Amino acid sequence: MRNSVSVRFGAAVLAGIAVLASGGCSLRSMAVNAIVPTLANPDVYLSEEDPELVRDALPFLLKTIESILDTEPEQDQALVFACTGFMLYGNAFLQADAEIADWEGDYERSSALRDRTWRVFVRARDYCLRSLELKYDGIAAQLQQDPVAALAVTDVEDVEVLFLLSAAWGLAISNALDQPGLIADLPAVRALLDRALELDEDYERGSLHAALITLEALPAQLGGSPDRAREHFERAVELSDGLDAGPYVTFAAGVSVPEENRAEFQRLLETALAVDPDADTSLRLLNLVSQRRARSLLGQIDDLFFDPLETEATFP
Repeated sequence: MRNSVSVRFGAAVLAGIAVLASGGCSLRSMAVNAIVPTLANPDVYLSEEDPELVRDALPFLLKTIESILDTEPEQDQALVFACTGFMLYGNAFLQADAEIADWEGDYERSSALRDRTWRVFVRARDYCLRSLELKYDGIAAQLQQDPVAALAVTDVEDVEVLFLLSAAWGLAISNALDQPGLIADLPAVRALLDRALELDEDYERGSLHAALITLEALPAQLGGSPDRAREHFERAVELSDGLDAGPYVTFAAGVSVPEENRAEFQRLLETALAVDPDADTSLRLLNLVSQRRARSLLGQIDDLFFDPLETEATFP
């Protein structure tokens, strides 16, 4: 009796293995689709109160997501999270470290970090491009040829990817001004942001306008405009109800410093530091990172401005 049961059990196991083997791709896809929503939840990271915990956790998670994409290269949610995660890691940590090294006069370390930073942003960009390609085949190449025409087919459902793609691409450029190949892509970045604004101007309570501050803070020869940066700053603050410290810090570093407006610089950073990180938990991590950057900038104020005398502040 025991042998008969064993034989039947063994046959059942072999049959099960055969079914798994024959439907392996389907079952694998089902498993991936089940686990990705749990793993790829940016809210868990963006609401975190301990930035260093996120810094330590993100690399492992991102490599896990890349392993999933190696198995299922068209898993769109994983592609979007990979774009989000690499951009967050580059913006919140690598870029901040590069700035601090620069302010401390450690130019060799700053240069190495800048090189790593723009490469991480390019990595983020490429994942977003792959996501967009799933819906619009060939759009990646079209973006570099005629970005306005390429984006005419997009709709409001694409705004998240358009924003992430433009932010990653723009941050890559701003950290690699010695890379002509990247700088040549600026029209694509601007077209992405313009299209996203056209589709959903108040997306994520001003995130598009906040991204445009960075773009407009570029040198005039690269198409930047302090006046347009100021307009986007004001709109970003309005849409976020002043709960996002990021626009204050970005504008202070990107516009107030080049314009040598020390009083405005100081006022903006003090306003950023006054933002309550717990007032909007979806912004908690980014606010904490922005406030860290604000404190570092304030600590360098005498080095950033040659004239210690305050000029008239633009903001009340």
